[in-house]
Amino acid sequence: MIDWHFIAIIMPRLLRACGQTMGISLCSLSLATILGLSVALLRLSPIRVLGTAAWTYVWLVRGTPLLLQLFALYYAVPLTGLRLDPWLAGVLALGFNSAAYFSEIFRAAIQSIPPGQSEAAIAIGMGPATTLWKIVLPQALRPALPPYIGQAITLIKNSSLVSVIAVPDLMQTAQSIYSVTFKVVEVMLATGVLYLFMTTLLQIAQTWLERRLNYYTVK
Repeated sequence: MIDWHFIAIIMPRLLRACGQTMGISLCSLSLATILGLSVALLRLSPIRVLGTAAWTYVWLVRGTPLLLQLFALYYAVPLTGLRLDPWLAGVLALGFNSAAYFSEIFRAAIQSIPPGQSEAAIAIGMGPATTLWKIVLPQALRPALPPYIGQAITLIKNSSLVSVIAVPDLMQTAQSIYSVTFKVVEVMLATGVLYLFMTTLLQIAQTWLERRLNYYTVK
């Protein structure tokens, strides 16, 4: 039988740890979004050296495990004299990792916009930056949204890996509880519900954003 009373007792502690996980995830998501868009634009740049550098970054990050990248930032970087806080190392690892995937999502969405849109904007006097910001990116938002949210959900779930470098997130807290109480089922059940809650918020946000985009398109 599941001990529901025990779950009620540990829930406040898990909720505090859930806040830690949400903080790490939001910071990582912000970093990944900005960096991912930057890398996508570099991939599309006519300057070969910039495109090659961006491709190399994506190739390295997507081709190696996130856990390895996390260990590299937390254990290898200090060998250069730069010591990172566990929380910061976790945010950077998650952000750099997800940025590689976001960059491909953004690149594909941008390339899906007919080139005639940009050509028409430039023909009426818009500069490249203005054309990108006002013409291309708004139209690329719709095809990019579903895979973007999907990768954001993956980021939240992957945030559990920061527990291996002693970040007091939701998973690390759950492990510390069941290692003492041995109530693995109850702890993992409560932890799973909290992760499901966080990922559901993103799915709700996706639905809302898609409806808003449809509204403005029809209007």
